[in-house]
Amino acid sequence: MKILNFFLEKNRWAILILIIISVVFWKIQQGRVSKFKNKYETEVKLTNALLDSITYTVNQYDEVVADKLTLQETIRNLEKKNDVLTESQKELIARVKKIDKENSVITAALIKSKVIIDSLLTEGFVVVNPNDSSINFNDSTEFLIYDITIGKAFPAKPMEKPTLLINNLSMPNDQFVEFHWKNDKKKGYPIEFSVSNSNKYFKTYDINSYAIPELQKEYVDPNGWQKIEQWLSKNGKIVGFVAGGVIIGAGGTYLLMK
Repeated sequence: MKILNFFLEKNRWAILILIIISVVFWKIQQGRVSKFKNKYETEVKLTNALLDSITYTVNQYDEVVADKLTLQETIRNLEKKNDVLTESQKELIARVKKIDKENSVITAALIKSKVIIDSLLTEGFVVVNPNDSSINFNDSTEFLIYDITIGKAFPAKPMEKPTLLINNLSMPNDQFVEFHWKNDKKKGYPIEFSVSNSNKYFKTYDINSYAIPELQKEYVDPNGWQKIEQWLSKNGKIVGFVAGGVIIGAGGTYLLMK
């Protein structure tokens, strides 16, 4: 017992340093494991993104939001999976590849939408002109602005056919798009792309997006442990060398004291 107490008393700094080194090397090993884990998660994220379909939700502005996972892989590797890509995904990759020759593409998206009016009853201002047998409909709402004239609605001659003249037709729409981390720790925070339309008549029916594989949460927005792992992965050898020298020095001190 006395020997143990003597050892602990004389070598407490050496023991402390040894503990620190053990933690350092443990974290370095954890970093290596994390790299293999990230490689696996990258494959999982890509597979999930390739098979993902659009989901629709409603945001706080009462707008319909379309979400879909983003493809995170190099263009070269994506081209190797050509047989499992959809036509829209192939189009997206082709566009990214073309513009990437001039610029370094970080993120990109191909959005396909269309105007869908399944029912529309005009209740706006109506003008009936008996002189030329025309009827004019015009109205201005949040989603639809129109000015339409039906000519010869009541033709005086049997051979005359009614005409439809669209003087003005517009559908204002604010489209908001964003890339964000999908909060799913088990799958490594994949990137998700969202698009919302302020006009209820606009329907997003297909989304495909791309992001460089280096765009990962652990690098862009790391937590505390991830910051330590990144620092140790860069400075692990230096820390080990310095710490090793300290232990040698501490051991020499112990021998002199003994």
